[in-house]
This record gives sequence, structure tokens and C-alpha cells, in this order.
Amino acid sequence: MSSRIFKDRNKLSPYYIPKKLPYREEQLRILHSIYDAMIKNIKNTYPRFIQIIGPTGTGKTCTTIRFGEQLVKYAEREGVNLKHVYVNCKVDGTTRYVLFRNLVRKLTSKISTRSLSPEEMIQQLIEYLRLEGIFALLTFDEIDYFVQINPKEHIVYDLTRVMEASPGKPSPIIGEIFIAKSLRWHSFLDSREKSTLGIGVIEFPRYTDLQVREILSNRVEEAFNPGVVDEETLDLVSEITASPPINGDIRVGLDLLYYAGNLAENRGFDRVLPDHVRKVYSEINPSITSEDIMSLDRNGKMILLALARSLKSSRSAYIGLRELRRSYEVICEEFGFKPTERFEETVQDLIYRGIIDMKSLMELGISGASLTDLEEFLSSLMERLKKEVVNE
Repeated sequence: MSSRIFKDRNKLSPYYIPKKLPYREEQLRILHSIYDAMIKNIKNTYPRFIQIIGPTGTGKTCTTIRFGEQLVKYAEREGVNLKHVYVNCKVDGTTRYVLFRNLVRKLTSKISTRSLSPEEMIQQLIEYLRLEGIFALLTFDEIDYFVQINPKEHIVYDLTRVMEASPGKPSPIIGEIFIAKSLRWHSFLDSREKSTLGIGVIEFPRYTDLQVREILSNRVEEAFNPGVVDEETLDLVSEITASPPINGDIRVGLDLLYYAGNLAENRGFDRVLPDHVRKVYSEINPSITSEDIMSLDRNGKMILLALARSLKSSRSAYIGLRELRRSYEVICEEFGFKPTERFEETVQDLIYRGIIDMKSLMELGISGASLTDLEEFLSSLMERLKKEVVNE
């Protein structure tokens, strides 16, 4: 059934990459200036390591994926078989073994990783690329998250030493791009890793007020039927998105548009009004976006649901770890799932992601959530989480 509100609601998804990426042309140009020349002289190429740095919601992932697509097409025109592999360190594995296994699987199904160590996986991958005449550009998103939870795994050392697998020979891995929120992740690296990583940094600044409005206006045009979102409503969403505490995080602006559109549709309106936006804004938390929830595994979602339910029933901003575990076990029984044996590890993962706030074992809450309007936010969060858990 067609919608009176939405033309294509998927255009508001955090995973959708729009055709136009306004205000990121300079970053794309720098990436092309680094890697295009390597394609011209591919057989004598040595890998280049680049860091992409910027706050959440500043287009780092979209721009890098778009660049990878453009570089692959350029390589094809030059007769080079190039693959761009994107790995999200939050989604694709929180240990070195799992991360490297998923990296290999994204490139080829011809390598069995079952009995290989992480080092052997990289070695096998390089040998496969050489044998098949394939070159690769690798992107590691959320690298700061990974090194924070696994400071002793030293994956940056492994990844930046790919040339040592075949000393004196150019590598079929032409480059690696590491995406992080800031350079603070360097504090988790040892001196060897910092040395091999190099100093190639491309910064993604926060969007300005006018830039936020143009980006959201473009997305409204793609996602909504004509005239559904008027200038007043768009101005309000843009103002909220550009102002503290959101500070230009486009992901939050997209969530506001999506849920305000849903609210308008469910209430039988044919337009999205400012009141719909205000209602939705009172029920969301900038610390937890749709992308954050979608990136959690089932147990992460269920523990977060348990926390939201316990906070709401206790009418408190914090509960204890023991109470959270009891609530989680009740929810597992409710949905027919077996509780994880890695409960504490999953809670710790939610803390590292910035979703759960832990002051002590007796003070667990949701980051950025205060007692003000807490109940409305928790009710909204629970509904979103229930849908996600059911869809698992």
C-alpha cells in the first residue's frame, strides 16, 4: 500500500548512501590524489595507510564507501582488478580472530579459515590475491572502538606490516583506511604501531548550520512525497540537529525525520508538522540512534531492553548489575532465547559503545539520559528494541 507521507523511507536509513555527498568533495579529492596514481603503476605499488578522523555523523563512512566504489570503477577502466573491502569493527568482530575471518570472507570464499591463526589468515589472503591477480583496498571503520576494547591484540601492527609477508615485493593490498572519531585512539597503540601507521590524516569537520539544512533537505526530497515536509518543519529539524547536544550529527536528524514521518502517518496526517518533530524529539536520546541499535547483536539489544524496562519500572536513572541480570533473564524467557554466558562482557561492550553509562556496579544507566522526560524516552526505546529483537 502506498504511503501518503513517504516516497521511500529507506532513504532515511543510516546505511543508505545518497547520490550526492555535499561538503565532502575536498575529502574525496584528497583520497583520489593518494590512490589514483597507484592504480596507474599498480605492479610497483606499496601500501598507503590513511586515517579518516571526525565526530559521529560527519559523513566519514558514506564518503569512504563512495570513494571505494569510484576507485574500483577507475581501476576497471585502467585494466586493474581492484576490490574495496569495508569492515566495521563493531559489527564484524570484536576480536582479532573474528575480524580477520570476516575480512577474508568478504574478499573470497575460497580460503578456509577454520584452522588458521589471525596471522595465517592475512598470509593466506595475500597469497590468494597474488595468485588471482587481484588488488585490494581495505577500510576498517570504528577502529578506535576495537583498539579500546582489545588493546593487547595489536591488529594495527598486523595490518600495517602486510608487506613483510613477502619482503621486497609490492603488496596486492594497495592501502588501508582507518576510520575513527579522533586521534585519541593512538593512546592505545604501541610505538611500533604508531610508526607504521604514519601521519596521513584526513579530517571531517562538523557540519555547519547551513550545511546541515542542505543535507537534510536533499534527504527529504528523496524520502518524502512532495509537500509533506514544509520549510517550517525542515527548519526545526535542522535547528535541533545543528545545535548542542547533537552538534551536527546527521544520523540524529535522519532519525527525527523518520520517526516524525511515522508518527504523522500513524495519526492519519498527510503532512509532517513541527509538533510531530517535537513529540519525537522528546522520546529520543542523541546518544542512541537507529544505527547504534541495528549494529548490536541479539544479546546486546536484549540487555539494553532489560535496562530500559528496569529503569522505567524503578523510575530511577540507575539500577544495579544484579537487577539488570535478573531483568535480562526474564526477557530471554519471554522471547524464548537462551541467556548468554558472556553477560558481563556484553554489558562492558555497551559501555564501550557509549550506550550504557556505568558509575559503579550499583549505578548502571543509559548514556545521556536524565530523570527529565526519562519515562517517555524509555517507552520509545523499548518499542524500538522489541521490534529489533523480534526481527532477529
